[in-house]
Parts: sequence; C-alpha cells; structure tokens
Amino acid sequence: MRKIAGPGHVSNEFKDYDAISNPTGTVHTADWGNDVQRELIGIQDEFSIAEADGSNKYILAAIKGLAIRFGKQLGELFFLDQHKTPAAFDKDNPENFFPGLCLDTISSYMDISSTNWSDLVTHLRAKVFKYMEGTGSEKFAFDVTNWAIVSNVATLTLANTTAENAILAALAEENLVHGGYSNWRSITLPSAIGDITAGEYAITDVDAAARTIDFAFTAADNSGSGTWTVNFYQHRIPGSTTTARVYEVTARSLVSANDGDGEAIAGMRRRDRFQGFTFNVTAHGDLGLDSLSISGGASGMARWGTNTSSVSISTDGVNGTPRTGKTTDPRALIGHLYIWAKSYVA
Repeated sequence: MRKIAGPGHVSNEFKDYDAISNPTGTVHTADWGNDVQRELIGIQDEFSIAEADGSNKYILAAIKGLAIRFGKQLGELFFLDQHKTPAAFDKDNPENFFPGLCLDTISSYMDISSTNWSDLVTHLRAKVFKYMEGTGSEKFAFDVTNWAIVSNVATLTLANTTAENAILAALAEENLVHGGYSNWRSITLPSAIGDITAGEYAITDVDAAARTIDFAFTAADNSGSGTWTVNFYQHRIPGSTTTARVYEVTARSLVSANDGDGEAIAGMRRRDRFQGFTFNVTAHGDLGLDSLSISGGASGMARWGTNTSSVSISTDGVNGTPRTGKTTDPRALIGHLYIWAKSYVA
C-alpha cells in the first residue's frame, strides 16, 4: 500500500484539523482508502475468505493461517511428541490448521494427490536422487553405456564409475527395505536411449554387480552402446503428473546425506546393521572341531553345515554386548516424524 497523499497531508501523514494551520484537515481520498481495503482484503483472499459484514476476525484468522503455512519450509522434516492428523484451514478455527504429513504411520507407501497436497506433490515430484548432494562431486544425471531389449524387457547398463556404482548399490539396498519392486521407484529417460523412448518407467530389477536396471518396454529385441544419462526421481509414479509416492519411515532416524560409497543418499532407506561381534561355534562334527570363533563386522555371513550343536553371538570386546531387534540404536528419543506440506485441502 502507500501513505496518504490527499490535500492537507504533512509528509504523507495524516494531520488533524486546525482552524489556523490546517483548516481542512487531511483529506481522506478514495484512492488511498481503496488501497487500504485492497491490502486488507488481499490477506483474506490468501485463504479464500469471503467478504462479510460485521466481521472483525477474518483478517486476523488469515494472518494466523499465513504464520502457520510459512512457519516451516516446504518439505521440512520435523518431529512431534504425539501424533497429529492433517487439518485444512478454517477461518473460524485457524489455530487448527496443520498441513503436515506423518511419515511413520505410512504402511510401506502412500500415494498422495495434488487435490489434497498441491504444494507437497509439486515439491516431491521435483526431487531427484543425487550422489554427494551439495558438494563438488554432486551428480544426478547418471551415465548409461549400453541398452538392450529382450522379450519386452529393457535393460540399461550404467557406467562403471563411482557415482553410478553408488546409486545402483543404494537402489538395491533400498529395494530390500521396501520388500520388492511393486509400487517402488522409477527411472526417467530424459531422451531416447537406442530404441527405448524417453519417459518414466517402473523399475523391475536392479543388479548392482552387473550395473544393470530393468523395466518393462514393449519393442522388438535389439541392443546397442553409446553415451546417455538417466535420472531417478524420488517420488514420481510412472504415468501420473498429479500424484507423488511417499514411503514408510517407521523406526528410522535422520542421518546426514553423502558419503563416498553412496550409503547415505538423501531419500534412500537402509536396513539396520549388527554391531561388531564374534560367532562361537561349538561341537561341529562336520569340521571335526570342538569350538570355532569367527570375528565379524558390519556384514558377512558363514554357513558351516548341518551338524552344529550350538551357535552363539558374543561381544568382540570393543562394541559391547550384541543386541537383536528391529532397531540397533538404544539412544533414540521417540517421536512422530512429519514432512511439512505448506498447504492441505481435505
């Protein structure tokens, strides 16, 4: 808006009537009055609050709503000490407005629509997996060297380089967390790769060792080599532009992104790990041993046969008593994890 500029103003401020110094007072002009009411109605318009006679709370309600809407960044992750359901803005109860989506109540995955979550769907659909995000090694267009179509299955081979191996390993691990390829991640071809047209496809297989990714594609068998790139968008659903897929995060903690092995790529899920441990195998007839101790670390398994009388896990002397359970961190403060959506329509 602007300050008053009508006759009788003093430095664009109102001046009271004075018989000698300002005999007309400051004139309240229509232009200025319209500016003021447009500014005020503009606040209401932000939440589609209709004009109403006799109301003295709708501008206040809209200001409260705006404070809530922009109180966090779109996509911000945060915890609450108790569960709260999303609530649309209500001009008569603005304090109840809560455009937040609880992530740890999702079972496996949830597809959300722009009808309810317009800002969040747009935000999520734009998120692409990045290797070493925000660093000089950041990469999100991953190199492809070969393609093949066999029996209506397309296979892309990624380059044997650090970033490509990292994203493949992370995808393979995340698929184990998800429990299968159904309703999982997609691969995006920004341009055609050989006979495979540009588009978004649901991944049907990831082989990190062979550096390949498969997806359904109907075409004649063929293959070739060259140089192309692909992307992996975190929440896109092939065939839809108005929905986004959000994944379960139950019993998982926040960790910072980025490491050279690609084990902490933002948006990917990982399984828990053992602490350091040793296996104690006793009275194993197949090996002719009375006892055998094998030290272990973050990964690794051994199979010793069928004649073992007992197997136990004991401390390695460094990392404490081994624990079992769905999580491996006893230091957590429990809370519900949310993502801020900025807007919500029931």
